[in-house]
Amino acid sequence: MDADEVTRRLGLGEDARTWLAQAAELPSAGGPVLPPPSGARRALAPLGLEAADEDELVALWPDGSWPAELMWVVERMYARLAADLADDLAEWREWPVLVHAEDARVRCAMPVALAAAVPLVLAHHARRGVPASVSAATLADTGRHMAQTRAMFGRIGLETATWTALHFRGGLYELGRLQYEPDRIRDVDEMRWYGREQAAAMGAEFAWGAPALCLHIPADGPLEPARVQRSLARARGFFAACFGADYPVAVCSSWLLDPQLAEYLPETSNILAFQRRFTLVEGDAPGDADVFRFVFGLPDVDLDRAPRRTRLEKAAVEHLRAGHHWQVRTGWLRLP
Repeated sequence: MDADEVTRRLGLGEDARTWLAQAAELPSAGGPVLPPPSGARRALAPLGLEAADEDELVALWPDGSWPAELMWVVERMYARLAADLADDLAEWREWPVLVHAEDARVRCAMPVALAAAVPLVLAHHARRGVPASVSAATLADTGRHMAQTRAMFGRIGLETATWTALHFRGGLYELGRLQYEPDRIRDVDEMRWYGREQAAAMGAEFAWGAPALCLHIPADGPLEPARVQRSLARARGFFAACFGADYPVAVCSSWLLDPQLAEYLPETSNILAFQRRFTLVEGDAPGDADVFRFVFGLPDVDLDRAPRRTRLEKAAVEHLRAGHHWQVRTGWLRLP
């Protein structure tokens, strides 16, 4: 099929057209093999969906009524996942965001492709020696993001398509409370971790290009110090055993590392305890949108809609009403 024609018929945007044109050049990857609707729940189980998303996706599962153009989109998504997984790709690749499509089936194209790709991912993990529990936790993060999409937009879909695809191509692993993305020390989104001269003075493991794990924080309840410590203690050994590489350093870029939070939270706060593990580097990025996304589940900064039930929620709003702004900061730590 032609990406231009598919984009026109499905009412997709230019980003989707460009992505599909590139994916159209990939081999078919022999799939996807989708079960009939009666097997949809079993196929979706590894994604960890909440009941509302699972029920709606089962009801929308491809049953022969989906247009050929949309099934081609699913097939191209599956082929993209398979190709990236085969290349052992562990870097970002932008994916189209379809959450604004009026046809719910279009919004479900990627979750269907992800469900079809689960056997490929599990086989890849098995070859690496990834424990089944890690595989299960990693793939189940999909459910969190679909739930977040429903909360933010009031409809089924997967707004964080680019992020979720990383899980399905061997680019991220969830180890207890935290997630880890194999990477190398570099500039990230114009936020410099530290300059080359400072890196040289800190030691070889901090040099630009040295292996490092990007640390991510899933929406999985409080950042209890004991759970965080257990996760950090697992990371270095996990990647050494499964990938034959030593990652002595982890880096994190998050609004949770904004020192301004200390002005509002008690000294005993789990968030402040998490901050104290890191050495911050120079540079920051705007963080207001991240705070409203992760604290309030809102797609935009909207002070009038933000509840103020907890100390953190009150702080998030009061800080902005006082004319200040939140920041995304980057910090590093040595892994045990």
